[in-house]
Amino acid sequence: MYTREYFPLGKAYGEAFCNRVAETQWLLSNLQSNKHSLLLAPRRYGKSSLAEKAILDAKIPWIKINFHLCITAKDVAELVVNNVIKLIGQAIGPVDKIINSVKKYTASLHPKLSFGHELISLELIPKERVNYAVVIAESLLLVEKLLREKKRKAVIFFDEFQELTKIKKDTNLEGAIRTAAQEMQNLAIIFSGSLRSLLLQMFEDEGRPLYKLCRKLKLERIESSAYRKHLDAIAFKTWRAPLTAAVFTQIMSLSNRHPYYVNYLCDVIWDKCNELPTADQVEQAWATVIAEEWSDAVREIASLSLNQKKILRFIVTQNVENLLSHESCVALALPSSTVASAITKLVDEDYIELNETEQYKVINPLLYSVLRSGDRV
Repeated sequence: MYTREYFPLGKAYGEAFCNRVAETQWLLSNLQSNKHSLLLAPRRYGKSSLAEKAILDAKIPWIKINFHLCITAKDVAELVVNNVIKLIGQAIGPVDKIINSVKKYTASLHPKLSFGHELISLELIPKERVNYAVVIAESLLLVEKLLREKKRKAVIFFDEFQELTKIKKDTNLEGAIRTAAQEMQNLAIIFSGSLRSLLLQMFEDEGRPLYKLCRKLKLERIESSAYRKHLDAIAFKTWRAPLTAAVFTQIMSLSNRHPYYVNYLCDVIWDKCNELPTADQVEQAWATVIAEEWSDAVREIASLSLNQKKILRFIVTQNVENLLSHESCVALALPSSTVASAITKLVDEDYIELNETEQYKVINPLLYSVLRSGDRV
């Protein structure tokens, strides 16, 4: 493995995967016992890397379904059906040999074999008067029943699952998934997405179909001690020496242990430094990260309301324990109700969160640096 491959900006595999030992074991245990799981974390915290690491460790056939492009119930149904067909091929075997079982377990879907030059493929065609919720439930239950019949297991990873909340409520997509999921004994589901607030509404609201369906795991920042071991191992391979305490502390401070920005910063450091880096070089590397990402950060900040931007800047420039105090509201020149509303929105959108001392802090270290720069954004 090339040294820079230890710091991927996408999914982490193999030796690039840092720690998450307890989280991987938790998820692996769920998969082995067919418990459904919900992964919660801000964007770019490594949810997909964790899910795929646990699935690969479990050595169970799987598919990933990403809902981020789905706009209608029909989009969701077609995506689920197409991926169910793939999973059947992976987990069960040649479709022509199980076509009778498929027919036995489908009422709303018409199974059809297509014969190509080199392979036989399965199609599941919805019958007349399509109810997309029924199609989704039946597709998922089809996999479950086939797995049960063959005494096998499989996993479905639903990513960007919160996108279902943006589709008309009368489609009952959540109810369809609940109907199938609660019957599963051989098929486990991992749910994940990039907006924690929407996911929590889906799974913690007593009035929603998915209430109490899953075990939940909130991913925290990786511990400094784990990063120290991980980065020192790579430093030894590169420079035959561990990072100095000052350099390591600087990396942790600037990146705020945000997994994506730890990798981004280290990727720049390892790219620029032929010798063991200094604290000044770490600062220069972070300046490079900011320069490369500046326009994206400014665009993201610009999408917020004026009050939300004002509160974000206040958080990064003032060490305030209580944003709703009289003093804070006076300094912001905003009524407490407006401050409270803006805070709620910023929390829901994963811009800020409460830290261990119950103070609101900006989650994304890049946004923090841009907001502190003093430039108008």
